[in-house]
Amino acid sequence: MKRSIHVQAFVYNEKKDEILIVRNRNLAWTFPGGHVETDQTMEEALASKVKEQTNIDIEIESILHCKERRATWEHVCTFVFRAKPVGEMATFSNDDNVFRVKWIPIPLADDLLSIDQLSLNELVRSEGVLYENYT
Repeated sequence: MKRSIHVQAFVYNEKKDEILIVRNRNLAWTFPGGHVETDQTMEEALASKVKEQTNIDIEIESILHCKERRATWEHVCTFVFRAKPVGEMATFSNDDNVFRVKWIPIPLADDLLSIDQLSLNELVRSEGVLYENYT
């Protein structure tokens, strides 16, 4: 069975009450993120994926949510981190896996995203738990 760790960023712009979402190859809207390589921490992977997919630098604040999926052929753990944009909000630049990047108000995003029984309003209100990296 193949095991993998995935990370996603819940990037929230408090000033505008918007979150950052991407449209992937499957044409589904999701949080930016991706697979953690064996030589990366989750934090390194997340910062790298968000930068690749959106051209935005982030600062990770906490872990908000973890979901696990296991099937006969794979076992995937996905960690959703609260992050905030840092520096200038550069123009979006998409990578090969992302077709569109946009900031979207929470009410509209709730309709576009499927987050398995978790609402975006819960994520906005949640402070999450501390993420510590011991490398």
